[in-house]
Formats: sequence, structure tokens, C-alpha cells
Amino acid sequence: MADLQLEYGYDDSIHEILREARAGGRAAVNPPTGALVVLRYDEVERLAHDPRIAGIGLTLFDVLGVPDGNLRNWYGQLMFTNDGDAHHRLRRLAARAFTPRSVERHRALAAELVAERLSELAEAGSGDLVDVLGDVPIRVICRLLGVPDGEVENFVTYGDALSPVFGLMDAQQIERAEIAVVELTTDVERMIAARADERGDDLISALLDAEEAGDRLTHDEVVIMVGNLIVGGHDTTASQIGCSLLTLLRHRDALDVLRADPASVGAVVEETIRFEPSIGFVPRTLVEPVEIGGVERPAGTLVLLSSASTSRDPDVWDDPDSFRPLRFAESGTPKLLSFGSGPHYCLGAALARMTLQEVVLGAARAGLGRTIVPSADLVGSVEWRQVLGRSPAELPVTVTQG
Repeated sequence: MADLQLEYGYDDSIHEILREARAGGRAAVNPPTGALVVLRYDEVERLAHDPRIAGIGLTLFDVLGVPDGNLRNWYGQLMFTNDGDAHHRLRRLAARAFTPRSVERHRALAAELVAERLSELAEAGSGDLVDVLGDVPIRVICRLLGVPDGEVENFVTYGDALSPVFGLMDAQQIERAEIAVVELTTDVERMIAARADERGDDLISALLDAEEAGDRLTHDEVVIMVGNLIVGGHDTTASQIGCSLLTLLRHRDALDVLRADPASVGAVVEETIRFEPSIGFVPRTLVEPVEIGGVERPAGTLVLLSSASTSRDPDVWDDPDSFRPLRFAESGTPKLLSFGSGPHYCLGAALARMTLQEVVLGAARAGLGRTIVPSADLVGSVEWRQVLGRSPAELPVTVTQG
């Protein structure tokens, strides 16, 4: 029996398309790429732990014709593109520096940035929430890394230029990324040199000191780890901010829940990620034959693990197409696969969740849905954009007198 054909975009229609695909089988083929899209929660979870499935390595760069050089060398060393012992070692050492405690110390900064942005929005009287709050993640990352205040804008530029590297870049984007990776490397190497004699209270210092059984990250590996954080934590979280705020503006009762019980923010944010995820598909490659959807697939098969589909799998979620703000406060609720699972579980998940929580809570406190109201109809008329994550292209709002 042939696989279903599955073509999808990144707008609101994605959920209906995936719903129909799930009804027809456990996997489907995406004609533009030839990739096998894995649709069911249990199978995505199983494959995420299967050693016979690996990252895509340099396959995408080969398809795009990215030449040998700084960008290709840098990309090939990222944790996302590596597997096996080398990946496990980098992850193990990085985890010693990038702890939940180190992330939590920057919660107040995230809250401060959100309050500052929303205060500026109130003074202006109108604006675009995607634009107003979209740079909060990269600015939190910069503070975590210890980037000097006067150089933060440079890192914002690097984040914007390097975020498309996991997608189908055009020639101009490749050129921008080539320049950005050279400038980023120069800046990070200078920051490392400044910590040679005296460490600071920042992630770069922690990465330099991370040790396990005498093993440490090399100078070049610390540079690469900073790149991992910027590429993996900038656009993905910024895009999810747009998705989460859109969801809350479409379900404003959740904002009342937040205002009445701020401690519920973790559950509410988790449900916005489930309901409207910014990352819908994660590319992988089979290095050995693997059975998927009841059929043995050959080595070399390109696979897309669809976290967007798993988040609404009716075999796992009760009433999956309904937004229930306190779903994740209920006992027995399944875990989300939006941050991955297994060896490639997102190392920055705690940072992304913390940033999202402060954005959502800050917006609710500032009057989102009450005095901060949409300037356009948000039901079925939203324009979407795709970089690394998918997001509403804009969320225009007007600030009224409460």
C-alpha cells in the first residue's frame, strides 16, 4: 500500500491537513522533499530514541550548494547536525554549565525586558506584538552569555542572519549567514580571551570551566556551543511567542485565568505550545533500515518527525482540537514532544519555557485582551511567516484606556 501524499504550508491550515493525514495512516510522503512525515505520537517518540535514526548532517547544505568555507564548517560542528559519541560528549559537558538554576537566575531580566517593551507599546498607543516582544529571547541569551551591553545589537543581527540555516536558504541568506558566522566567531573568541585570567558569572565562563572526569570543552567547542544557543534559542522562541500570543488572543478566557492565578502560567504556556507550535517538523535521516508506519524504510530515507501532529494526536490527547488552558495542570497529562525527545531533546528547553512564561504573564498583567486589543480580525485572516519556526507575520494591536 502506497503512502499518502502530504503537502503542507505553515498557516492555520496545517492542523486540518495533519488531521486528515492521521486519519489515513501513520506516515505520509511530502512530495516537494520526498521526506517521510511521521504523524503519530508513539512512533515519533520511539524514533527519537532509535540509534538507527540520525540528524541530517550536511545533507541540506549539499542540496543548497553551500560551498566549503566558514559557514559550512561551523554548521557541521553544531550539536543539531551531530550524533553518536561526539554529540553525547558535547551535550554532557554543556549540560554541566547550562543548568536550570543558571537559567532561572535570569527570569527577573526577562520580566524586566517584557515590562519595558510593553510600556513603550502603551506610550505609542499601538504596535505589532511580534515586533515589540520578538527580540526578548535573544536579549535574554545575550545576558546569559555575558555579552557587553554595547554589543547586544550585534548579536541580535547574528541571530537574525543565522536562524535560517536549517531551512531552504536563498543565495542572499547564505551570504548573510557566511558574514555573520565570521563576525560571531570573532566576537565570541574575544569574549573567551577576556575570561582567560578571570571568569565571570556567565555561561561562557561556565562552559570554559565545565569538566567531567578531566574532560573539558576545547576553545573551538565553546565557540560552537555559543552558536548552538543563538541558532537554537533565538527564532524558535521568538516564533513561539507569536504563536502563543495569537492563541491567547483567540482564547481570551485563558488570560483571565492567568490574571487570577499567575502561578498557572507554566500550564497555560505549555498548552499554547501544544495547540499552536512554532516548530512543526524535525528532519532526521535513517542510517539503517527502520520500520515506520508498518513498512520497512531503507537507509538514507529523509524523515520529518511531526511534533505538530503529535500535539493533536487523538490517541494521546483528550479533545485535542480544543484549547484548555489548565490541561497541563491535570494529573496524567502526556508530555509534549515539541522540544524533542531522546538524545536530541532541546538543551535550551528550560530557557525557552522561562522566557515564554515571562512574556505571556507580562502581557496578561499589562492588559492583553482587555486594554491591549487586536487591530485586525485574528480568526482565519492571519498572515504567517516561516524562518526556523513558524509564526504570525504580525499581531497589530491598539492600546486603549482601561
